[in-house]
Amino acid sequence: MASVTDRGKFWEMKNSIWMLWVFLTFGFFNYISFFYVSYKVKQRKWFVAGILYSIPFILMMITADTVLSDTWLSDVGTMSYIIGYIVSILHVIKIRPEYLLRLDAKLSSGYKEKEIDYLKKTIAREYGAASVIEKQPVLPSKTVDEQIKFKEEKEMRVEQVMINETTEEELAKVPGIGGLFAKKIISTRSQENGFQSFNHFVEVLSVKPHLAEKIRPYLLFPEKEPVVVSAKKMEGRVIDF
Repeated sequence: MASVTDRGKFWEMKNSIWMLWVFLTFGFFNYISFFYVSYKVKQRKWFVAGILYSIPFILMMITADTVLSDTWLSDVGTMSYIIGYIVSILHVIKIRPEYLLRLDAKLSSGYKEKEIDYLKKTIAREYGAASVIEKQPVLPSKTVDEQIKFKEEKEMRVEQVMINETTEEELAKVPGIGGLFAKKIISTRSQENGFQSFNHFVEVLSVKPHLAEKIRPYLLFPEKEPVVVSAKKMEGRVIDF
């Protein structure tokens, strides 16, 4: 028999044991097979089938009474039982592939974790601790792209610093700089009497291009202060006027 799912023949055989209620009991308890698969994968149509297959068994038990043993009703009960048994064999063979596929999909969906989470919340509500669980939501795992985006957004939240006024601790927090490079920057800044521009900063520290582009948005240099210069020029014009 060919495999129906990707879980292999052993898994499929293990999850087909429910069919024995039809074969080994000679139809006496064939309806149990249908009740079982209905419960496992939540299929109402198989629950209805279980009810229908239980009718011939019940009817045969009723007509087996000694008072009715020689009547036509007894023969009807027996015949309905035999027909039900044969049909149930064909039925379980037919629904087996669908059941295995549904069970495979159910297991792959993580239903156990969902059921446990639901049970925790239910118990918490009963004992008045629902608020504790609600404050601890289960966050979905991030994809690689989402993690990179989150990291970039986190880095962009770092405030800009004035390169000639900032402290070593503040510099170390800038993405791409760190503690050791921050010390070197402070030392070089003292030797150079401050950095005149970003190009000056890159040149004296021999900063590699990719690192320069990474840290550039977070550093402010004297050349990036046009507003102050403009204000001084406007003041001069007012005095001359």
